[in-house]
Amino acid sequence: MNTFTPRTFRTGVLAGTSVLTAAALLATASPALADPTGTEVARAASLVERATGTQDLAPSTAATGSAARAVTATDAGSVTVTAPGDSRGYVEATTGTGARFRIHLPQTKKVDGVRTGAGTIVYQDAAKSADLAVQPTDDGGARALVTLKDSTASDEYRFDLDLPSGSSLTPDGDGGYLITRSGDRGTTVLGSVDAPWAKDADGRPVPTTYRLEGGTLVQTVKTSADTAFPVVADPKVSFGWNIYIKFTKGEVKALNNKVQYADTSTAACALLVNPVAAVGCAGLSLTVIKKIQRVWQYAKDHKRCVELSLTYAGLFADVKHYKC
Repeated sequence: MNTFTPRTFRTGVLAGTSVLTAAALLATASPALADPTGTEVARAASLVERATGTQDLAPSTAATGSAARAVTATDAGSVTVTAPGDSRGYVEATTGTGARFRIHLPQTKKVDGVRTGAGTIVYQDAAKSADLAVQPTDDGGARALVTLKDSTASDEYRFDLDLPSGSSLTPDGDGGYLITRSGDRGTTVLGSVDAPWAKDADGRPVPTTYRLEGGTLVQTVKTSADTAFPVVADPKVSFGWNIYIKFTKGEVKALNNKVQYADTSTAACALLVNPVAAVGCAGLSLTVIKKIQRVWQYAKDHKRCVELSLTYAGLFADVKHYKC
């Protein structure tokens, strides 16, 4: 699935959503510190990190009024992501220009967040048979996750959204949403909510979808008698000033021949199903195309995913392969 985003948030079963970074504004108690011993919280973080990986987690520190705060340098400046001190708060992302996005965790009982593992903040047993978690990511985004522990956990989780001023959500055609703002110069994409995913304990995909109800993002996870619990689900929200297009291992393999024989930017951009991303892709040089081809071939040979990032001015930013 191609995902068009400038920074990312995710939900999961482990359910989660990503939120924008921002200063810690929550009036909450001091964050709990991670217990270095093998506690239930540490095991909960390990479960989440096994599903998400840890390569893209941003370094974070405890901060007054929040469980963790991460400041990440991006092409457009710094982005600050703050995880709430307790499960009744919100994840907030703020750019250096002051643009801000918030995603509220699902309505639950009040549980303090604990930063542990490789940087995952866990809100243990915040909902019936479910843990919540937040992960700031190194692209200036964050994942807000839900772990469904057994079949008695709810199959639906609601995340209230506070979008940047003047912006709205637009379906991206892949099951996710773009955060867009319209003006005299056309439509600007500020960020995105990736299409959701969910995995069970055996690593098998679990069907999951989003729908919008007003300003609330609702994620439904469809478990069955064959589902191996716990389940981790993850929609990802990105916020920033680049376009991020992600290709799964299957897409990398299926498109490899077309990529290798693409000798113009027009041919390369034809691979992008997202129309906004395709427009931003125009003007790639032959040198950039060759780099994309090298990275793509390596990803195909080693069964990895590919992420292509472009600026909204149509300039190539980067391409990388990653474990997925």
